[in-house]
Amino acid sequence: MKRFLKILALFLAPVILLLGMFSLALLRSGELTPTADIEAAALNGGLELFGLAYRDDTRALKQAVANARGADVLVLGTSRSMQLRGAFFASDSFYNAGGGIAYISQAQVFLENIPPDARPKHLLLVLDQYFYNETWTSIEPEDSTALRPYTQPDAFYALRRALADYLDGKYSLLHVLGTQDGVYGMSAAGRGAGFYADGSYTYGTAVLHPEKSADAEFKDTFQRIAKNTNRFEYGETPDAESLAQTEALLAFCARAGIEVTAFLPPYAPSVWQRMQETEQYGYISAAFAALETMFARYGFEVFNYSYLPETNDSQYVDGFHGSDRVYAALCARLAEDSLLLGAQFDSAALTALFTAQGNPLTVSLP
Repeated sequence: MKRFLKILALFLAPVILLLGMFSLALLRSGELTPTADIEAAALNGGLELFGLAYRDDTRALKQAVANARGADVLVLGTSRSMQLRGAFFASDSFYNAGGGIAYISQAQVFLENIPPDARPKHLLLVLDQYFYNETWTSIEPEDSTALRPYTQPDAFYALRRALADYLDGKYSLLHVLGTQDGVYGMSAAGRGAGFYADGSYTYGTAVLHPEKSADAEFKDTFQRIAKNTNRFEYGETPDAESLAQTEALLAFCARAGIEVTAFLPPYAPSVWQRMQETEQYGYISAAFAALETMFARYGFEVFNYSYLPETNDSQYVDGFHGSDRVYAALCARLAEDSLLLGAQFDSAALTALFTAQGNPLTVSLP
């Protein structure tokens, strides 16, 4: 029996060592840190980068930090708003709550849940075009407007996924074991991808090898357009309910004393051209016309930046997510176009960031 146990121990030792190493990596990366502790780090200045790989607490964290920070300038939108960096703005009181909503119906709820004395003075609202596509709104599952609680870490699930991702070559174990303080999550530790302390997002090492992207040369996006699917559904008429939800949001902001500037975010130029060639996206111009009239009634403003001719395809992470370089150019536009928010931007400095030499998917900030 003793001989058997010795043989079993020798057999299991490498397995136990392997599991121990990956468990240590999960702990060292901060992937198993309760999100409430990450929230505390975000508020006390201890957060450098937040990017969980095996649970999604983005929406809950953005709401909690926005509630506690009480930033004067608040960005709100989906993943297409996350590239707005705090350094682009003059205000020291800034937070990017990008990822805090997935539907226009959630925007008012997000703001209502911020304590009245912590609500922003100015809201920069990013309105994804498909919010107003009645085809998309009719087939996408309805997402709850209820507040999401934090998800507790699941060590066994995370361990299984971490092993699989390592075998797929998605991260270096030694790199993760050397995670610096203030970095939370396997995406942040392994790929440098996640949210900065100001709430803006970095794609990490993905910007070094865009050719490895699932949407390299926008093949996936072009397929979506051809197949009339996945946020690129065809449509001519704007969704009336979504427009009504937007008007209710503006009415709330007017009552709460929140100035609103909004824009429709950019597509990569070749993607926008392909969309126009189909002649199947008439809802976008129709929705913008309705929004422009609606915003003006409240003394607010909205801009259509679906196409930014000064940008080029190499500056887009995928077909419908511009890099922070693209969003520097967008803010330079706001400096000229926006009466409510234009003073926040230094047009010359932003243009210099946009036109600087280097990786077309990044900007060099001080």
